[in-house]
Amino acid sequence: MAEYKDNTPKANPEKRSYSVAEAAEILGVSKRSVYNLCAAEAFKTVRIGKKLRISRISFDQWLDGSSKT
Repeated sequence: MAEYKDNTPKANPEKRSYSVAEAAEILGVSKRSVYNLCAAEAFKTVRIGKKLRISRISFDQWLDGSSKT
């Protein structure tokens, strides 16, 4: 599982998020599967320009099973 320390500046959301490709690699699934999880609101997402980013904290909690969604 990916380790993340929330010591990044809040002004830089890319440091506090995963790309869809990174999330797919961590899970060992296709990017389409990650998009489907995003659509099902499995974890928090944000759009930066045209790119979809996934909150590291939300994603890691979802992986641990500690998320409330």
